[in-house]
Amino acid sequence: MRSLMSLLIVSVCACFVISGCATMRYPTRYKVEGKEVKDFKELDDDKALKLVTFIYNVKHENWEDNIARSIALQQYMALLKKRNSQYIKRSGIFETSYEKVNIASWKDEDLMKLYDVLNEKAAPYYVDAAPELTEIQNVQRIVYLTAMSATVTELKKRDNKRNVVSITSQILLGVLTAALGML
Repeated sequence: MRSLMSLLIVSVCACFVISGCATMRYPTRYKVEGKEVKDFKELDDDKALKLVTFIYNVKHENWEDNIARSIALQQYMALLKKRNSQYIKRSGIFETSYEKVNIASWKDEDLMKLYDVLNEKAAPYYVDAAPELTEIQNVQRIVYLTAMSATVTELKKRDNKRNVVSITSQILLGVLTAALGML
């Protein structure tokens, strides 16, 4: 009963987090070399590499910044890999070493704590609060929002799995009840 109650609390908290402001996949603006671009796909290979390099060079002062940076690097390295560009392959960017984070193995409570901390750190970078960001501030914003997005995506996956398991178990219980009723 206690585990069912904690599962219910986690589900309610996850729904609250999921309905929050970081439901976008990636930030909506990228600022590289003084110019803003709306979509990562619009960046040419050179600017995309610079953005990932900026993310790599972001200073991290504590554990959540380090985790956010690692999550953002994983996300953007995957986007670079999808480009399949010889320029990017020869750049050596994929040989860069950084600590990888597997948030899929984290507990729900830890993911929600990470989200809360990152949301607080990202607050000064929201468009309403700081419309004119420097490149460094924009990279920090990208790191926080990307990590928050990855966290929310992971929580959504888990919530969807729980829903599927719940529905499946209800169906099985109904079938078993009907089968026992026939006996």
